[in-house]
Amino acid sequence: MPRVKSSPKKCIKTNLQQPANSWIFLLKGEALELSDQYTGSGTPDIVTLRHPNTGESAVFLFSPANNSVQEVLAYNEGKRSWFIDETVKSDGKMHLSTPIDPIFLVLPYLRRYCATQAIPLDQLLRDDEFPETERLLKSSGLKYLNLIADKKGDEELNAFKYNEEKTLTWLKKKTERVADILKQKNINVTGGVISATYVKAVRGDSTDSEAYLRYAHGIVSEYLMDDLSQKLLRYLNLPEDVQIQQNLKRKSGSLGGMMEPKKTKVEEENKSSTSNILDLSKPDNKLSTKDKNRAKAASGSKSISSFFKKA
Repeated sequence: MPRVKSSPKKCIKTNLQQPANSWIFLLKGEALELSDQYTGSGTPDIVTLRHPNTGESAVFLFSPANNSVQEVLAYNEGKRSWFIDETVKSDGKMHLSTPIDPIFLVLPYLRRYCATQAIPLDQLLRDDEFPETERLLKSSGLKYLNLIADKKGDEELNAFKYNEEKTLTWLKKKTERVADILKQKNINVTGGVISATYVKAVRGDSTDSEAYLRYAHGIVSEYLMDDLSQKLLRYLNLPEDVQIQQNLKRKSGSLGGMMEPKKTKVEEENKSSTSNILDLSKPDNKLSTKDKNRAKAASGSKSISSFFKKA
């Protein structure tokens, strides 16, 4: 049988896949600075470090020279994809890098190990669980470490002892600086919708200044442990948040509450449903005019279930 040449098929490029480890990244330019001078490479490194607030693993970005560090944040919305050249990336996450003061990353180690004794910095920043922590030693921001700690010994020893009074003073200045930026940008910190005209009108008011300071305290506290955040709040002469105190009391009282018999979900639902029922059999129930009219109109009418009974 003779061979029949098939008609040519149209070639369609269907490369709709992107490598699984690719990220969409918005990067601050300073993460690429001084790269050739130190390493000859222009690629920053993404590593995991201990987060200063939670102690859990978090993602950070070091410049090639390790002289600056940035926190990596992920912005994610459902049903979002990226079109990159002729490919489609189904993971619609967008990663952002934002500079962070490396002192925040060193602070938990100082508080834990250097409260009573001075320890050389190169020994302090050895973390077996997060070995990349040693990169902080080259960070230019650590030259200001004496703002939160007392330096002991000579330059070669480079030992530090934690100083809480210095730390609170440093954190207060940080918080006030954040509050000033919020004011300059007319950021609404009241928690509700408010016109820009009103914001400018109340600017300078003591209550308004306190609101900005409290909001700034919340931003700074994202990088502090809870006990230090509360100490900073008192150091700023800000009244403690009533809602936070109620939550803390609720947590502390949860063990005592375990001794009381728990009500089942069904009992709670029955209670909530029966509490709204109006008992017409009791004479002391006061009916409104609308309720009386409804009752009068419904008198003598059949129940709807009676229409579905067998004849």
